[in-house]
Amino acid sequence: MPEIFRSAESNREFDHLYRKGFFKKILGSLKNHKNRLLPLNQIKEIIGTGEEHHLGVKTVEIDKIIGSENRFEDFDRAFLPLNKFNRRKWTNIRSYYEQHESLPVISLYKIGDYYFIRDGHNRVSVAKNAGQLYIDAEVIEINIPNVHFNSSSPDNYFLKLEEKMFREKTGLQNIQITLPGGYREILKLIQCFQCSDCPNNQITRDQCQNKIPWEVAVQQWYQNCYSPAIEKIKKSGIMDKFKERTFADLYLWFLFNAEALRKAACFIPSRSHHKIIRKKPQNFFFSKANL
Repeated sequence: MPEIFRSAESNREFDHLYRKGFFKKILGSLKNHKNRLLPLNQIKEIIGTGEEHHLGVKTVEIDKIIGSENRFEDFDRAFLPLNKFNRRKWTNIRSYYEQHESLPVISLYKIGDYYFIRDGHNRVSVAKNAGQLYIDAEVIEINIPNVHFNSSSPDNYFLKLEEKMFREKTGLQNIQITLPGGYREILKLIQCFQCSDCPNNQITRDQCQNKIPWEVAVQQWYQNCYSPAIEKIKKSGIMDKFKERTFADLYLWFLFNAEALRKAACFIPSRSHHKIIRKKPQNFFFSKANL
């Protein structure tokens, strides 16, 4: 096939997979579908680090690749592309694959029975969506004491570890999240609340000179931001439509999809609640100013 036609075909394929990934992401965020790649760096923060052993080049089952070191937002679990900036590299690799029917070796971390990509996300995406079941990879195994990442549901295993860390840090027992990464997002919101009075040039937690004590921030965030929002969600009756989700799931979903929904004329809270004023927090989340 001439190069110009091969390039056009690769671009059409990318567009098809991108649209598929977009709609799958939207639907998956509302249903209890574990569709995202697990973030290796965040997992390491919870389970710690361990000794690394080079295993050399291995043939790896693609379905065992469940996460990424640093690009977990660029592809979903099926390795559908989620960002258009991947187009050029993805289409080049797709054209190469069509010519050679093979791809250069990728690089993976192995924890337990599962793998996380160090390098080669686009290659995995092209191979998987072409129907390839296995791929050659340079593998580094990470052995972490007392961590058994061998369950049939690695998402649930990671979620339990994340929940344990969240409970220990906050003491909050009645916030329940169903998807990995959710507890971490709640912690970020509390950290933002803790430093919400700092100037814009001091927005990082370590630099903030005006932050309130952590325990106080946890309780005030829960009482003044989270609880009022949950009451609104309860009164709306929307949970009847999403029985597999929790109130905290819906809270985060509304928060991080606020701008898109506002453009669709949906009346929901603005993400600006990161910059709340603690003196008048009671009506912050659903105040008229935020609708």
